[in-house]
Amino acid sequence: MDVFLITILPFTVLATFFLIMLVAFYVKTLVYGMPNTKRISEKGETIFLGRFFMEYWFWLVVNPVQKVFVNARLSPDIITIVSLFFGIGAGFAFHYGWFALAGWLIFAGGTCDILDGAVARALKTTRKSGAFLDSNIDRFTEIFTFAGLASYYNGTPVAYLVYFAIAGSLMVSYTRARSEALNVDCKVGNMQRAERIVYTGFGAVLAPIVSTVLEPEATRPVYHLMVIALLIIAVFSNITAVRRFLFTLGKLREIDKANNK
Repeated sequence: MDVFLITILPFTVLATFFLIMLVAFYVKTLVYGMPNTKRISEKGETIFLGRFFMEYWFWLVVNPVQKVFVNARLSPDIITIVSLFFGIGAGFAFHYGWFALAGWLIFAGGTCDILDGAVARALKTTRKSGAFLDSNIDRFTEIFTFAGLASYYNGTPVAYLVYFAIAGSLMVSYTRARSEALNVDCKVGNMQRAERIVYTGFGAVLAPIVSTVLEPEATRPVYHLMVIALLIIAVFSNITAVRRFLFTLGKLREIDKANNK
């Protein structure tokens, strides 16, 4: 497939559109103030993902698409399953070296991950089975995505960075799930799922552009920007997992001590 059609053209068209809309959103916030989306307030901003960009994405993509899905009474479970196929597509795109395409698929899947819960709440169809499906699909989506990266970088030192990133990503989710199962509310840490989606997505979308400058003659580029994104995810997802482990362990010991008095 023509490299231009996979990297330069989609990046130019989509990035220009999103940049223009980003400026429009900034002007809107100056005039009317920053929106206050409940889900964003509940999540909270981190050092890796600020409120401005989250509110921008909700304003531009999530809210309009949510209205369409709610009016169509689309099942939240279908949206969840569609996000899995975006993740599988991203994995295959990474495997074949189509990094920009993989990045856009990651953003599409991440948006579906936001929409399934939002649509369920709007339609008043929230169910424990839906939440269970969503959390499991999220894990499979990440595994497929990182598997594609591992395949592309197979036989290079970067592959170990991918393994470290997927280990940290899964442990972040696992430690929270276990803590909640033990009645401990554990949301500490900065490299959560939304941050991982943003950094993986942007790293993939922008990597081919940077590669044309840093390694123009490479037949199988390293994609240095993607390597940097993987390094950030690998390091800080594992730090987040450790913080959640220690936080939950401390809370559980406090509970044990109180119960033994």
